[in-house]
Formats: sequence, C-alpha cells, structure tokens
Amino acid sequence: MAASPAATQQSRTTLVAFTAASAFSFRFPNASAAANQQGTTGQTYLTNVAAFANQALVPNPNQFRITATDARIACLPRAEWASRDFKGRTVGFLLGTHALGDNVQVLLFLQAFIDRHRPAAVTIFCTGPAHDIYLTNPAITAYPLWIERDRIAAFDVVIDLGALEAGHDIDVWPIDFEASLLKAFALSPSAHYPGGARALAPKGDATIGIFPLASSPLRTLPSAAAIGLAEALTPRGQVSLCLNRNQRQGVLYRHALGPIARSGVRVVEAFESVGALIGAIEAFDYVVVADSGPAHLAKLFRVPGVAVYTSAPGEVLQGRFTNLARWSVPFEGRHCRAPCGLAKLRATADGRIGCMGSLETTLARLPSLPRAPDAKAVERLMAEPVPCVAHLAADPKPLVDFVLADLADRCVQ
Repeated sequence: MAASPAATQQSRTTLVAFTAASAFSFRFPNASAAANQQGTTGQTYLTNVAAFANQALVPNPNQFRITATDARIACLPRAEWASRDFKGRTVGFLLGTHALGDNVQVLLFLQAFIDRHRPAAVTIFCTGPAHDIYLTNPAITAYPLWIERDRIAAFDVVIDLGALEAGHDIDVWPIDFEASLLKAFALSPSAHYPGGARALAPKGDATIGIFPLASSPLRTLPSAAAIGLAEALTPRGQVSLCLNRNQRQGVLYRHALGPIARSGVRVVEAFESVGALIGAIEAFDYVVVADSGPAHLAKLFRVPGVAVYTSAPGEVLQGRFTNLARWSVPFEGRHCRAPCGLAKLRATADGRIGCMGSLETTLARLPSLPRAPDAKAVERLMAEPVPCVAHLAADPKPLVDFVLADLADRCVQ
C-alpha cells in the first residue's frame, strides 16, 4: 500500500530563484574539488547561499537572471516531523545554516534519521562552505550551492531544517542543535558517532593541534594563551598551531604570534579547503580548540582534547559528547559574566561594535548585530579584547595547567 502524500506548508527559509543564459560552474576558493557544481540553461535553480548569490549571481546580470529573492518551497509541516514514517521515501532537507559547527550537528542528526527510518535516499541541499562535512558520509547526497526546482519537486518529502530555529535566538544563547533535531524527530542518537574519546598515544609521541580562532573575536583565544599552550605542550608531542590567513583575524593573529615557529611549533597558515581541515583534525591525537567549527568536527572522529569557552556555555554546545574536556573563562565583571551567551558581536544604536562588557552597557541596549563586516572593529577587538578574553590573556596559566593535566590523564602509560 502506498504511503499517503505528506501535507505541506511553505518553507520558513527563503531562497533566491534564478536562471542562466548559458552553462556555468562555481565553487568557493576554500572548497574541495568535490564541491564544484555545474548548471545549464532551461532550468530554474534555487539557492540560499548568500556568498554565492553575492559573488556570482548579482555581479553577472548578463549570465544570470534572478527571478525571485524570497522564493519558498513546499515542505512537511514542523508539527509532523516526529509522527511521519519515512521508510522507503526520498527525503530532501533544506539547510538553514552554513556554520561549520551547526552542520556537524546536522550530519549527526541525519545519520540518526537514516538509522531509524531507512529512507530510500537522503539529500541535503544548499550546504555552502560546509559542504565537505557531508562528504564524510556516503549515505548522504549533498548539493553545495543550488538545486533545480524540478529536482525538489521529485522528492517524496521536503523538510526545511530552518524551521527548527523558530523561537530560538541563538545569537543570545546557543542551542544543542543535534539534541534539538533529535527531539523534533523523536530520534535517539546514532551509534555511528559515540560520544567518548579514542585512546591517546604514549606520552611524548602525540600529535597536538591548537585551533585558537573562532568566527568572532568574542570566542577567539588570545595570542598569549595560544603561545603559552604551544610552549607548554611542545615537550609532550608534535605541536601544530592552526590558523586561517583567509580570515582577517587569522592575519592579525599570525602577526601577534611573532617568531613562535623558532620554538619548534609548526604554524599552519591555512588549510586549502574545509575538507583538508577535516582531515587534519581526524589525524591529530589531541586538540585544544576555541569555541568554533573545529571543536564540533572533533566529535566526528572522537578526537580527545580541551575546548575553551569564553562567552558561550560549553555544556550546551558540546551536548552529549565528552571527547573534549571543557574549560570556561572564570570571568565576572560589572556589566557581564561568562558565559553571557553571545555568539556574535553586537552593535549600539550609534554603530559601536562590541559586547556588554566592552561597551559597558546591557544586552537590552544592544538589540542589533552589525549590519556588515567591520575590519576596523575586528582589529580593535583583537588588540583590545572583550573583558572575558582579556581576562584569559592576562592569566593563561590556569588554562595551560588544565590542558596539561587533561593530556596526562588521557595518555596511555
């Protein structure tokens, strides 16, 4: 007996609809070759990857015709996610976020979905810069930048994961994205991704990666902490300090490190792609990471280490995973205390950018995110960090001691 057709509602996530005058291809400079996508004429395509729209569609009106900027697609209602049986169905998932950490958690959820429902096929589209994450799981088909409207119509069921975010202001307080998705679909975590850590090599033989950068200066570790960690860990293994020169913070950070390479620490200026970053994290025996994408990527391979938290609560972001020990900055000031919950910098009505502590005000007076990237604000906040980060910069020893003790406890004797 055929399954009854799914009821639908319009997606919460909006997309840009476009057509092309001739065949075309595109991939981001930091994406792997597998993320290259090709299109042709005679199709209507949909995307919600803003960087692709801004870099390819808008600057090339002779090649691309944008037919809508607020297109929506028919999706399974949010209220029916937990009650539907998807066995033997082709299911397409519309992605509402392109952050690396969020996409790791979506990947974890998708495996649990596959384990429970045994669908005929699972496809996720508009994965953007996070596309390489999905290449780690051959059971999932992913479209990095766009998808044909006709292909969407061919799925038995379409689910807009952006609908999960309704009612959550994740810029003020994060959610455990994997746990929230599992709850929404009434699923248990997948046994393919256990929450513990793998064993470590004997003392002195470990390969150790330090990832101090996050997407915001709110969560990036101060250079003093990175230097202290690198110097303390060098006698215990082969240390690599991993940066990203394609990020303004990464360039500033490299200057702040000075001649650290002379101490025997390997400085990685950048990884050629997200796929290369994933491979590097998998290869490390032990990592120390800021609150960032690499902290979540470590979950996929059970990499042991320490995650360092400033503004965000580590227990929420790490969820069920215990491969990384948590260390939070013990800061309490006049206007805020850690963790305050902010994921991104905020802006005052007159355009000043910072957080409650750096701007000496309350969250109620910081209702908005900055309207556009502000290089000068990044430079200022890297030189003069927000209070919780400055607290760590002034005294990194408690963090260093915590990491050394954790590494010693985990090493095979």
